[in-house]
Amino acid sequence: MIGIFIGSFNPPTLAHLNIAINLNTKLKKVVFVPVNSKEKTLIELEERIKMLKLLAKKYSFLEVEEIMKKYSYMNYKVIDILKKKYKKISLIIGSDLLEKLDTYDNYHYLLTNYTYTIIPRNNCNIDEIINEKYLKYKDKFQIINYNNTISSSMVRELIKENKDYSKLLDEDIYLYIKNNKLYI
Repeated sequence: MIGIFIGSFNPPTLAHLNIAINLNTKLKKVVFVPVNSKEKTLIELEERIKMLKLLAKKYSFLEVEEIMKKYSYMNYKVIDILKKKYKKISLIIGSDLLEKLDTYDNYHYLLTNYTYTIIPRNNCNIDEIINEKYLKYKDKFQIINYNNTISSSMVRELIKENKDYSKLLDEDIYLYIKNNKLYI
């Protein structure tokens, strides 16, 4: 099974890496898929891809998928393309995305045809969300036990405040952000 890790990765943090490392015991490979967002302001996709590649080159089980260079936003058609490429996949998403999954085009199709690995975020009650919105698809979700105190928004805030954020990122990503003056 290949894990398709969907997120903005704005920037990729040690939390993203630790999640991938933890999932590596259950998955053959973890593929980062940085996406664009209608709701958030993100740095260019190309910059996020470059940072993810810095991370992935250190681990044989990590890969970066650049499919979103061809699409403006993630939808069921893009996921179907990923399934054709990687065969047996599980979608890795944060609980914040799980909350909004029912707003996606053809979300019933997504829930019927894919399994999900859910990462807890922002003290979200994942069981409550599943029971209220997706009870029919309950067997499609696997919740991982992961306590995270690092977020991309925290890193961006520290950069804007000119505070140290080096311990929240892989060293190469930290240097890339610093050298390219990103998020300032």
